[in-house]
Amino acid sequence: MKTLYTLLLAIIISVTALAQNKADLKYNLELNKVYRVKNIAIQSMVQTVQGNEQNIETSNTVVFSLKPLKILEGEMIAEVRFDTIITLVSMPPMEVNSSNPGDINSSDAGEIMTCIMNRMSNSTFLVEMTNTGRVVKFMNLAAMQSGILQGIDSLKGPMAAGIQERAKMLVEESALKGMIESVTVYLPGREVKTGETWDILMDLSSGGMTMGTTTTFKLQDIEKGVAVLSSDIVIESKPVPMETNGMKITPDISGLGKSTLNVDTGTGWIVSGTARQQMKGELSLSAPGGSMQIPIQINSESEFIAIP
Repeated sequence: MKTLYTLLLAIIISVTALAQNKADLKYNLELNKVYRVKNIAIQSMVQTVQGNEQNIETSNTVVFSLKPLKILEGEMIAEVRFDTIITLVSMPPMEVNSSNPGDINSSDAGEIMTCIMNRMSNSTFLVEMTNTGRVVKFMNLAAMQSGILQGIDSLKGPMAAGIQERAKMLVEESALKGMIESVTVYLPGREVKTGETWDILMDLSSGGMTMGTTTTFKLQDIEKGVAVLSSDIVIESKPVPMETNGMKITPDISGLGKSTLNVDTGTGWIVSGTARQQMKGELSLSAPGGSMQIPIQINSESEFIAIP
């Protein structure tokens, strides 16, 4: 009897250990519950213009929230919000905090962008998404864009064109999709075992520039309902020219990165995580009368923290 008991105990322990070595990693979120995560990113960019080195430090804090409204076959309809957006830029010095109303009619660029960010953080985007966090489509995008950009075409002054262009790029569909997917896309949508890997390809747009990323995730461990994911990231800019103030800017930038994410195996929602990236290359500027190349190097660190 003692031998049989020992054998049964050994079987139970081995089955439990086996169950902890695999997880079905896809979103399984509770309807009408709000899931939040804070992303803090610090970026240092060094660019050389006509022999002069310029160092620009940028700090971004974004609180992102998602509320599932309806579960479909392999998809969900959800409300998405950027509850808080805080940006600090060292050159030119600027602070944008979405908790302030700002002033769309101000002559100060910071006040105008603060107003845009305030409107954006008070907007609710209705999004159809896959159970791996991919954005299928926005269901109310035009209305949200119109509300956020209201009054932007009436700006006057020497900086008006640049601010208008920047604000419109911020709410482009590709830019908003990238902002969402940079937080939500990391799951394979299937059962995986520890040690198994999967690749995720994404295009992230910001400021008119599109960066293609290939991220190889690996399930390192599962402990107390939390899956530990590591990743290696390969980054490559898309050779698509940006046009601003009559000038074409074509990026040629590449780099590498690494991240670690802790994910709730029951819901698929991120618990915490960190990431680091290093990129370098050049920007090719072309305008009537001449052209030039600007060497550029970008180092960034980011942290994700779930908010109860």
